[in-house]
Amino acid sequence: MSYFNPQTLDKYLSTLSETGFVRIPNFLNEQKANELESTLSSLNFDIAATVNGRPQLFTAEELKRKSNQEQQQLFSHIYEQASQGIGFVYGRHALSETENKVLKNYEAEINNDGFLKSFSRVSQQNIIKASAQATCFQRNDFLTRHNDVVPSEGRVYAYVLGLTKQWHPDWGGLLQFFEPDGTPTNSFAPQFNSLSIFDVSKIHSVTYVTPFAKNKRFSITGWFRTK
Repeated sequence: MSYFNPQTLDKYLSTLSETGFVRIPNFLNEQKANELESTLSSLNFDIAATVNGRPQLFTAEELKRKSNQEQQQLFSHIYEQASQGIGFVYGRHALSETENKVLKNYEAEINNDGFLKSFSRVSQQNIIKASAQATCFQRNDFLTRHNDVVPSEGRVYAYVLGLTKQWHPDWGGLLQFFEPDGTPTNSFAPQFNSLSIFDVSKIHSVTYVTPFAKNKRFSITGWFRTK
């Protein structure tokens, strides 16, 4: 059984080359997509957040040990930073550190030599690896505007593999792109088993997940890299 759906990848990658972003529907074999969705739904996520302008990672246990007042102060600080266009808060699970066999299998497949060569060809750069992290955005989570350029990591393209089965755009959680002056351009609502790929120089965000969102926004994200 093929891990990825048989489709003309080159057709989508030519769009990526022309526009700097593309969304590929039905990216994975349906059984594999369902397996990943089920895995993420039962996964324990750490909490990634920006605190005092720097990224930090908290386990659920660490947050529980904080008093209600300490938690309120922490999130008040996080939201105050966000009001100035700085920061994020969401659930994160690094695949490079996972012991989960389903996630390890995905990481191996996304790093298939033939798959990486396709991205090397379209980018005209020597892409040697794809990093990956599982993410969970739930009520009140967000990721403010930024780009993904990190020269020390050789990032070329970012990707988002959508693994949320039911989502309403009014719940937020959109992958939103912007002009450099902050003007919104394209946006992608969460879509199950779709792969969104974009140039790391593209300014983007994950819009605020509303308090009335009924589900969690699951995905696997990462970067195609030259280092």
